[in-house]
Amino acid sequence: MGKFIDTHTHSEFSPDSKTSVRELLEHAREAGLSGIAITDHLDLDAPRNPGLFEFSIASQQKAIAEAEKEIFPNGGCKVLKGIEIGLQPGESIQHSREYISGFEFDQIIASIHFVDGEDPYYGNYYDGKDFRRAYSRVLELIYTTAKDFGDYDVIGHFDYVARYAPYDVKDIRYADFPDELDAILKMLAQEGKALEINTKTYDFHGSHLQVLDQNILRRFKELGGEFVTLGSDSHESSRLCDKFAVFAQVCKSCGFERLTYFEKRDPVLYTP
Repeated sequence: MGKFIDTHTHSEFSPDSKTSVRELLEHAREAGLSGIAITDHLDLDAPRNPGLFEFSIASQQKAIAEAEKEIFPNGGCKVLKGIEIGLQPGESIQHSREYISGFEFDQIIASIHFVDGEDPYYGNYYDGKDFRRAYSRVLELIYTTAKDFGDYDVIGHFDYVARYAPYDVKDIRYADFPDELDAILKMLAQEGKALEINTKTYDFHGSHLQVLDQNILRRFKELGGEFVTLGSDSHESSRLCDKFAVFAQVCKSCGFERLTYFEKRDPVLYTP
């Protein structure tokens, strides 16, 4: 796996993972990783089950600290406290601010999981929409909710909506959504935020294997973007840093010589 830092992982504090924090750190040690961020789901006001994606931040951070002390007593691996906040417009944004207040994080990921009361995972979101309408709506929400929320470091899996799409077009391509993507990329560049390359998105084997449009990365660079993170979005330890070597080269070919992680909310550039 090399000396990578996986900036997007989930533990048993996320409802869709059964992997303990300890197991994640043990695997990170065995693989010789330089770092790992535990970024469990916080999605308030989830459409089907409002309390499903809530967890005790205090308990999670205690588990991280205890596991780090036991598994890395002499250091050697950066163990970073994070969270992935699922954003929705309206009062949910303020609810999220209140929920995380009083806690310190190394990194906050802002993501979109629910769209207009629907979860794309179940497929209903796509009903009655073509790919342009379905994808553009999510890109617009990424921009507006992240701008309203403000307190984040990384935009997570910007192309998540295409993972479960029923269309022939399963990639978010710059040529199809230049205005929507430019709005996001300019915001990140101007505010010193990071764009995440989420390798789980490119591991969904079906009728089409989703592809990262490198034009998006090149455009981010053109607009002054500096920071790109690699996240496995792992819900089990075996996927830590999956395909990182491949996408590190992709980032390099698009002008990003170094990757980024966040420590105490500050971006740190590193070469794996």
